[in-house]
Amino acid sequence: MSDRKKALVADDVEANRTMLKTFLYFAHFDSDLAADGLEARRLLEGKSFDLVVTDIEMPNMNGFELLAWMKKTPAVAKTPVIVLSSLESPDVLERCRKLGAADYIVKPFSKEKVDAALAKAGF
Repeated sequence: MSDRKKALVADDVEANRTMLKTFLYFAHFDSDLAADGLEARRLLEGKSFDLVVTDIEMPNMNGFELLAWMKKTPAVAKTPVIVLSSLESPDVLERCRKLGAADYIVKPFSKEKVDAALAKAGF
């Protein structure tokens, strides 16, 4: 039996999704990828994940909307979420925390930032 965990990465920039998938792979996660919050929601409705990593600024459903939906959806409400975004105002960080985010990474991100956020989220 594999000790790998399942992550969902939602970001509208393909290069970010690919880089996050690689960083998460080395942290013992297999990742599904979503190009926006709506695609992420569909994946969350059909599968179980140990972690969600999401951008804020995405088309169709942004990261705030995804977090709000997750918080009110019992099946995924306790799934740890790491937010990453180029937005770095205290108001944005506070909003993410209130919506249940375990940590917040300001872009540009690095493997070290992702590893630190994973540790903060309990992985």
